[in-house]
Amino acid sequence: FTRGSLCSKVKRYGQRVYSDERIMFPMRRIGAKGEGQFQQISWDEALDEISTKFNESITKYGAESILPCSYLGHQGLLNGLHCGDRFFNELGASIGERTFCNATASKAFQMVAGPTGGLDPESFTFSSLIIVWGMNPIASSIHHSQFIFEAKKRGATVVVIDPIKTDTAKRADCHISPRPGTDVVLAMALANILIQSGLVDMEYVSKHTQGFEQFSARASEFNLGFASQVTGVPVQSIEDLSSLIAKHKAMAIRVGVGLERTENGGDAVRAIAALPALTGAWTVVGGGIFQNPQGIFPINREKLTNASIVEENRNVVNLFDLASALTANAQNSIHCLFVYNSNPLIAAADQTKLVKSLCRTDLFTVVSEIFQTDTCAYADILLPASSQLEQKDLMYSWGHFNLQYNDQAIQPIGEAISNTELFRRLAKKMGLQNNGCDIGDEEIMRLALDWDHTHLDGISLELLQERGFSRLNVGSPQTRTPHINGCFATKSGKFEFASTDYKNGGALLPLFRQGFAGNCRSQPIDPLPSYRAQKIPIGGFKLISPKHKHFLNSGYTNFNLKNGIASKQICMINSSDAMKHDVQHGEHILLYNDLDEINVIANVTEDILEGVVMVNHGHWMRHINGKTVNALISNKPSKIGKGITVNDTIVFIKKPSQS
Repeated sequence: FTRGSLCSKVKRYGQRVYSDERIMFPMRRIGAKGEGQFQQISWDEALDEISTKFNESITKYGAESILPCSYLGHQGLLNGLHCGDRFFNELGASIGERTFCNATASKAFQMVAGPTGGLDPESFTFSSLIIVWGMNPIASSIHHSQFIFEAKKRGATVVVIDPIKTDTAKRADCHISPRPGTDVVLAMALANILIQSGLVDMEYVSKHTQGFEQFSARASEFNLGFASQVTGVPVQSIEDLSSLIAKHKAMAIRVGVGLERTENGGDAVRAIAALPALTGAWTVVGGGIFQNPQGIFPINREKLTNASIVEENRNVVNLFDLASALTANAQNSIHCLFVYNSNPLIAAADQTKLVKSLCRTDLFTVVSEIFQTDTCAYADILLPASSQLEQKDLMYSWGHFNLQYNDQAIQPIGEAISNTELFRRLAKKMGLQNNGCDIGDEEIMRLALDWDHTHLDGISLELLQERGFSRLNVGSPQTRTPHINGCFATKSGKFEFASTDYKNGGALLPLFRQGFAGNCRSQPIDPLPSYRAQKIPIGGFKLISPKHKHFLNSGYTNFNLKNGIASKQICMINSSDAMKHDVQHGEHILLYNDLDEINVIANVTEDILEGVVMVNHGHWMRHINGKTVNALISNKPSKIGKGITVNDTIVFIKKPSQS
């Protein structure tokens, strides 16, 4: 799958592992919070202090006064998403909802198709039409992009739909630029053309879908004129794309998480997923949609999280809104924060408010990290985390169907330890050695997957340890047609144009909330895709903040200082907008809204739509000597799946001299 190549993020991984800037030992803060001054202590001292503070907080305020904050700094089954869940679920701590990425897209896709892996990413080679929607694979999925452009060499037409003319868009046959947040309108207009023109595969629809009549009625509301007016896409471009979709049965769609980052994002995913069901693309090799492969891996999340022991009314915190959760007057006051696998000061909303919250003198903060990130500056205790080369793990993917064994290549640097070892030590110190909080890595591996599942036929832990990886037993990409006979993992077993799970549509998937399904306060949503317009005030711009091609969120940012990438916060702005605001290329300007303002360097270009500006997410505050893009971003959860809506952010422009 990788064909011997590495992406720009990890090609210097050796430098990351052996860097002199790594956190080598446990440390205790000796200066004021935010100064980043620490002194070395022993592991025993660190664990004693953590357990003492935790027990004091439990006695005085209750266990829910402790909050874990994490996401996917490591992405394995052992040291990734769920590595601390057993410990914190057993401890009685508040539940952290990890809504940072893919929460809305995954929920929306599961509402219409169920937890399916969808189209095989390797089958894109056999597609005759490939639509890359809201994604830049050359930057974020370089290995899959090779399959896309291999298909192009074989005659496939590649269409990229993105408000930015990305590197992938520049290599495509066609680039379509809808305004951010209007993708659902474009998708529904395409569906309407197919339906009204009699281009629907009615045999497939009648056998393997449900809700077509309701969907057709809703799609009729999205006529060409309306769609063009809302999206900014010319009528002819919409018609041409619909003709391509009708012409090519082997249509492959790849959607990115950028789609989900607006209030209409989940509806966009549902509407786009409807297109291959309408055309019957699932009946041929290379036809369908690929959103995320998690559903195809038989992961035993209950075994990893032990969420069944969590009481129904356990306090729940949306971690993207950590700034509000940590305020002194929060409804459920947090007095201990434990950060691992995450850099929330860069990843969470309302950065300025979060800094203030982290400075609370009555908040005890622990951060487990490889490097001293911006978040680390506010820690009371720093713990040294190991890199991927220093630990064992089982790796599943966000981009292919291979299961991998990550063997430990070297001994941990300094006194660094893996996340699994960290929580074993904490469990022992806190007396939580029941319910599996203290089990070893190999036992976790055997619990992590349903090894008897058909997708693991012929695959064992021993085989992975010997070979390193194995493709799941899900058929060959040369012949695989996963939904030729329907078999969608929905309640109906069919593709659901009108979701039967709409009453639960606002809820976050349990996998993003420590496996916990309780205490879920969500509203029902529309069973069908819908659109809600956003008003943009005069002089306002839509701000989008995708990931940087050289960063992994805020990871690897510190290895892009010498080349000048990490120290410059660049803002893409259309040349027409720049002219209206007298902005010159390379000039420092301020972006501001009611939350704060940030200093950026203008990149005047034709590669972005008018009325839209773009600043990459992932810069560190200390590298740019200022605030990053998340200082402008509020926490307004999406109506589907509680995901983030950062691409609905409105900003204004001014010169530094105007401040």
